[in-house]
Amino acid sequence: MHRLTAVQLSDKLTITQMLPGLKPAARLSLSGNITEQITALIARGVWKPGDRIPGEHQLCQQFGVGRTSVREALRQLAVMGMVESHAGDGTFVSAGLQDLVETRLMLEASTAALAAVKATDEDLREIADAIAGMKASLDDPEAYLTHDLRFHMALGAATRNPMVRNLLATTRGYLQAWIKKTLQESGRAQLSIAEHRRILKALKARNPERARKAMEAHIVSSSRDLG
Repeated sequence: MHRLTAVQLSDKLTITQMLPGLKPAARLSLSGNITEQITALIARGVWKPGDRIPGEHQLCQQFGVGRTSVREALRQLAVMGMVESHAGDGTFVSAGLQDLVETRLMLEASTAALAAVKATDEDLREIADAIAGMKASLDDPEAYLTHDLRFHMALGAATRNPMVRNLLATTRGYLQAWIKKTLQESGRAQLSIAEHRRILKALKARNPERARKAMEAHIVSSSRDLG
């Protein structure tokens, strides 16, 4: 592999400084793997809003994949509002996550409301078990995230709408790196557990509007630390 030329991306950041954070993509779900790695770099602040990301040729070399996979990953990132293309100038990290946060707010609030109507007793037990798992994993961020994701996916499953669950999985996948980052904030994990419990209480009461408002409060609270 040819050595990449150092091209200035901003006053403080160059491609050669940023690319060590990447590694060859796994052979399964290539574009998804690339999307996940780029998302993680943005979340950690390695690639900042306004930075120009490497071109397709350089990304292909770094990930060890063809242009089709790279283009699909960049398309996915653009759809979610994480990057934007400037004709003739390249692709840049977007200024923020507002579009993605708004999408999550609308989707998950509606999901909670629908789940309050359709959730079975088994669904409610799964959701409660996920919260218990979060509490038991306060000292293990990876396990905590697993149970947190389990909670939201169980909520999606409770709607009995496969499309809703798929949309949740996609949206959450893009935000996972940021969510992990916010858990480093003091008290954030404990607060999140309390917010999840309020959502569950509304579900058990079979109150769609309370469930919607509880989820909205949770999304707004958690999104305040993103970016």
